[in-house]
Amino acid sequence: MFRSGSRRTRDQGPAAEAVRLVKVSKTYGTDDSAVTALDGVTLCLERATFTAVMGPSGSGKSTLLQCAAGLDRPDNGIVRVDGMELTGGSEAELTRFRRGRVGFVFQQYNLLQTLTVAQNTVLPLKLAGRRVDRKRAREVLTAVGLGDRLGHRPDQLSGGQRQRVAIARALVAEPRVIFADEPTGALDTRSARDVLRLLQEAVRVHGRTVVMVTHDPVAASYADSVLFLADGRLAGRLDAPTADAVAERLAHLGDDMPAGV
Repeated sequence: MFRSGSRRTRDQGPAAEAVRLVKVSKTYGTDDSAVTALDGVTLCLERATFTAVMGPSGSGKSTLLQCAAGLDRPDNGIVRVDGMELTGGSEAELTRFRRGRVGFVFQQYNLLQTLTVAQNTVLPLKLAGRRVDRKRAREVLTAVGLGDRLGHRPDQLSGGQRQRVAIARALVAEPRVIFADEPTGALDTRSARDVLRLLQEAVRVHGRTVVMVTHDPVAASYADSVLFLADGRLAGRLDAPTADAVAERLAHLGDDMPAGV
């Protein structure tokens, strides 16, 4: 069963800490083919913050997001999201938790082609057996600039519009934490900027917590802070990032780390 260290109940409001990982490790494969994706990662992300996670290919950033979001189980360590410990929960419990408190935005949108914009947006609520507030859905879609596209299907939208649907879908369920994996990777510059501003708004206006994996220093500059990973370990943090500062840090990532790290 899930555990809450503070014994906080669902209706007592969000936890001060949105995400906490304690000595989280994850290895794929066995013996000679084993690859350590995360190596004892410990971190804490406060509520209502926007954090970007960066690092070279194979650094463990996507694994970090998947373990933090309850999409994958770490081999060791503790994962807490919104005050609830995910370690040890059954798959059914994890699914219920994700549907109730976590939102996802992926590079590939994950929209159902046979459903309209409005139907895609409320689908997670239906899957969770929650009441569908269509007025609220329309308000969210209008807020992301799709108020005149409610009846359109995904193949009638641009890439940027599809990603806005994905963001609206995440927001309409009112999650405590939104995990975004390369959400601007397939978008043009203008659409990417619009999507990043929507994620900023989710934090600053609606009080959500956003954790975004990205390879793009410009995208990372929209976050409040950037966490850097190298070889499955934390390799630094940059607050109030600029694109140039992020690019500079990436260029020298690992230079100051001890041998073997």
